[in-house]
Amino acid sequence: MMNMRDVKVLIVEDDPFFCTVLKDLFTLHFPYIHVCSVAESIVQARLFLQENEVDLVFLDIELPDGKGFDLLASMEEMHFEVIITTSHSNYAIDAIRHSALDYLLKPVAYPEMEAAMVKFIKKFQAGSPDLRKMQEEVPVFKKLPLSTSDGFVFVNIDEIIHAEADRAYAVFSMKDGNKIMVSKPLGEFEIRLLKHNFFRIHKSHLINLHEVTRYVRGEGGYVVMSNDEIVPVSRIRKDEFLKIIAR
Repeated sequence: MMNMRDVKVLIVEDDPFFCTVLKDLFTLHFPYIHVCSVAESIVQARLFLQENEVDLVFLDIELPDGKGFDLLASMEEMHFEVIITTSHSNYAIDAIRHSALDYLLKPVAYPEMEAAMVKFIKKFQAGSPDLRKMQEEVPVFKKLPLSTSDGFVFVNIDEIIHAEADRAYAVFSMKDGNKIMVSKPLGEFEIRLLKHNFFRIHKSHLINLHEVTRYVRGEGGYVVMSNDEIVPVSRIRKDEFLKIIAR
């Protein structure tokens, strides 16, 4: 059984700087991760995995002696999960074919890593009480980093009223009246915000349930938020939304 502070991890990565970034993320936010080794090539990774057991592999794609997927194809059995870390967005289909748990684009920020680790923990929680406890101990931070054109803005999550999709961007409406446009799609924030009482009420809208002041019936209907914004309710999300607000 896995120790709740000893998830054994292999990093397969030939970029020393990115290895340091990963290790810093683990140290700051995921203290249960233990990095057993770093392999800089497919050959090194294969030799390590032949002699050692790990729970999770962070796998780069472009390696000096081939593609990271070559490592997975060469394994007779895989008793570990895989999270892809790459600078290239065109390998997503291959990642799905190889049953990768998640696909993270470099540079990897905390929210994306947190979402990936939540997936990892959930996948194992049914069979491991220690991992259930681990999930409970993942810290819930009250600030959300929003990437803007000139850097990051850190906002208090409970100050967000509503977030709306705008093509490949997301627009956050804040309690102080400000609107912050973020250079990431809305779906990037959904997992992080769900634990803070947010709800994806429509494919283009994520709302803070604490800030709903009124619901108006209709085919889907709409809600009025505390800042008087009107947000449509998707017909397919209506029943789930009504169940939540009726609790």
